[in-house]
Amino acid sequence: MNLNWIDPKPISDRDDSTRGVNTPPETIADDFLNDHDPLGTPKLSNSSVPWPGSTFIIRCAITGKVITLVDGKIIIAPPGGRGAIYWACIETKGWYGFREINSGRFLGHDKNGYLCCRAERQQGWENFCVRMTPEGGYVLLMTHWERLWHVGPKMDKGVEMLVKVGEKMADGMLWEFVKV
Repeated sequence: MNLNWIDPKPISDRDDSTRGVNTPPETIADDFLNDHDPLGTPKLSNSSVPWPGSTFIIRCAITGKVITLVDGKIIIAPPGGRGAIYWACIETKGWYGFREINSGRFLGHDKNGYLCCRAERQQGWENFCVRMTPEGGYVLLMTHWERLWHVGPKMDKGVEMLVKVGEKMADGMLWEFVKV
């Protein structure tokens, strides 16, 4: 074994490498890094982390439209219109559920895969998995037998409805959770 590459000088424990250097506070450094993305990737607005015990507006990260309960149907609509948009995050058996705060009913899906808000308690059709994406934002996934399906849009009679759209990320939408 050749040991010629080993430096025979002892290494000092004292580190003078940062003496005289002004390190910015972490918030300034973070802002700088966010402002100077070398790839030019668009940054999403700040989203809260969905967590049981909190209430959220669930908003599409791209369009700004929100999950809305109108006349018993779940649609995606601009905020400020008619309909209920506040969803309490609940956890049951490790799954997230979203209960509309006025009706007390849970967000789920019907037999055709359309999202609805009818159940009085969280069961299999009201179970959600929420995953953060590397770009920011979250995907909403719903159980379908042993698989997870993305939640995404479907036009139905001129109204943008939400449905279980498929197993691929490209099928779904990117969501933000605005804590209220």
